[in-house]
Amino acid sequence: MAALVAPLVLAGCDPPSSGPETPDPGQRPSISATDRDASLDAIERWLAAGRADNAESIARMLAIRLPDDPMVAATLGQVLLMRSADLREIAGEAAASAISAEAAGMLLVAEQGGRTDPMTLRSLGLALERSGQLDPAIEAYRRAADGEDALARLYLGLALLQADRGHESVSLLKKLSTDRPDDAFVRAALAEARFRTGDTPGAFADLDEAVRLAPDELGIRLRRASLLRRTGNPRMAIESLVAIPDADRNRRMVVEELAASWDSIQRPASAAEVWASRARSVPADVPAALMAAACFAEAGRPADAEAWLRIAEETSPDDDAVAAARKRLGL
Repeated sequence: MAALVAPLVLAGCDPPSSGPETPDPGQRPSISATDRDASLDAIERWLAAGRADNAESIARMLAIRLPDDPMVAATLGQVLLMRSADLREIAGEAAASAISAEAAGMLLVAEQGGRTDPMTLRSLGLALERSGQLDPAIEAYRRAADGEDALARLYLGLALLQADRGHESVSLLKKLSTDRPDDAFVRAALAEARFRTGDTPGAFADLDEAVRLAPDELGIRLRRASLLRRTGNPRMAIESLVAIPDADRNRRMVVEELAASWDSIQRPASAAEVWASRARSVPADVPAALMAAACFAEAGRPADAEAWLRIAEETSPDDDAVAAARKRLGL
């Protein structure tokens, strides 16, 4: 049985441009059905080639020409959602919020135009959730889950958890785990829900089963490390995280969890080195450089903090967040 892919933890490209200005409706050039379909095919090819930026350019132009086409709106929404995931990996959740909100807007247009398939509704929920609109996201997931879409039910369970509706989440995820007993992602999500509702033994039992089902899955390993840290075992969490293969060690979600584990045992210098390693491997991740600076300052190493602030300033000279960090750190 195929495993459901889920945002269990909770991502490189530049932020997308705002796109061309929308012309007056009366000035929109016409486009034939054949050209529309060819453009949609081109978008798919660019996405398959890993060029979401090119796919976005075509999708935006198509949306300008066909503003009332729900398929076009859904396609642009999906492309923007992929771009937001790329941006999350580069610079974190906050940096991706605006493009996630734009994706949500396009997917809502698609739904209102009649596209109510599970994929569109799941994507709408994800875009809403990633842009901080949790209650509407839950309702979008629920509309998809009403059709017994398993992935939507998983997303709904996780979103309920984020909304502090833990017992609802546990109930939903327990039923889903019964339906999909070999799905590691469902078991990992249920583990988190059990932990949030005070069932720590049950949480670790489910998480151990998730690890057994998918021992090499990064998201599940991170979930286990997070649970260890939050139950007072940060050193075990650190041991499990440093054993992650080099290819994944500097991924943002790994860095965030490892730095949090070092912080929990009052090792800000070690947390700083983790962030510095991330910033060196992904120079565009200015927030990582700022985190390195903040942790070095906390560790009493102002020279290192100053060095990382300068790197951030050189990388993004007009970034207000960089200036605010310097002021906050007093350097």
